[in-house]
This record gives sequence, C-alpha cells and structure tokens, in this order.
Amino acid sequence: ATALFGVSAHAQETGTPPVGVAEIREAIKTQLPPPPLGFDWHLYKNTVFLQALNWIEAEHVSSVGGVPMAVYAASAQAFSVSQPFEMGITVQTISGARKARNMDAKDMAVLYLKPYVDAHTKENVLLLERSENADTERTVFRYRDTPVGSRPVIVHKFVMASNDADTVHVFTFQSPETTWGENWKAFGKPFLGKLVVLPNVPAN
Repeated sequence: ATALFGVSAHAQETGTPPVGVAEIREAIKTQLPPPPLGFDWHLYKNTVFLQALNWIEAEHVSSVGGVPMAVYAASAQAFSVSQPFEMGITVQTISGARKARNMDAKDMAVLYLKPYVDAHTKENVLLLERSENADTERTVFRYRDTPVGSRPVIVHKFVMASNDADTVHVFTFQSPETTWGENWKAFGKPFLGKLVVLPNVPAN
C-alpha cells in the first residue's frame, strides 16, 4: 500500500487526474505480498486484512447512536444476524459522526465500546488498553462472554478512531473459550496482525 500512496501523492503534485476508488483497490491487489497458505487478502471499504480461505461472508448496515455503521463478517460456519457464529471475524466501519451528531470519532469509539465494557464484570475483562499515535487512538478490549444457551466465548476487539478521517474502525475476532488459544494463533493473529487502513481510500 505504501507505493500506492506514493503514486497518489505524485498525481496530486503533477496535477494529473485523481485515481478513482475502484482503480486504487485494483492497484492495491497487485502490490500485496503473497498471502500465507490457507489465507487470502480481503479488501473491505478502506481496509485490507488476511482472511481464511472458503469462509462464509456476510455484509449489512447498522448504526451506533444514529451514525451509520457498515458491517462485514466471516466465519467457517454458517451464521446470520439472529444466529451469530462462535468463531469468526467482524469488521465494522463507523463514518460521519461529526456530520450526523457533531461528535468526534474518538468520542464515537467510546460510545461504541461503553455497552460492551458495562456489560462485563471485572473478572470477565481480560485486557483493556488504550494508546494514541498522532490523530489515531487505538483501544484493545478482550473479554469473556457467556451468551445465553451457548458456551462461553472470548472476544477480542481492536478499535481505531481518527478525528481527522471522521471514522472509527472496529476489528473483532472471537472464538469459543475452550479453543481460544489454537484459534487465536491460527486465525486471530493473522487477521489482526496484518490489517491495514488505507487513508487514501474513502471508508464509506
């Protein structure tokens, strides 16, 4: 993606027409390294990440506090909004909080996370860390969840919020507690360890 940004910057400096979103996404595919065995690169909105081959995919639109949220999910097992998966990934993009609610993206990230934090006791919160680099605020939240009628799962959320981009990205991996270690190593780490948010591509 770095080389692509260089091309974009060069186009701006020389006055050549800006590259369209579709063209940028196609160019990204040519610049990515070969994926690890059993994985492929996936592009969703302005994010790039590794996903296991042959997983079932679904997309839908939701909202947080009246602000639109695009949702992408994938799992090895069939799932739906009413029947969620036990193990899989989710990518959520919340755009336009400033326009919709006059709210900074970093405040929107807090609004998104608060129900999850409030719903879990201290014993079930496994990790909660926040850091900031330039305009981007990053929060990692891992917790143990006990859905009614289902076995316990571990949920790991990585949240990135940028006021300048007016966008919040939420990357989630979850797995049954009994197989968390092996699933985290096999699927969670590749997904979260190689993801990239592309600032030159619109998030919506």
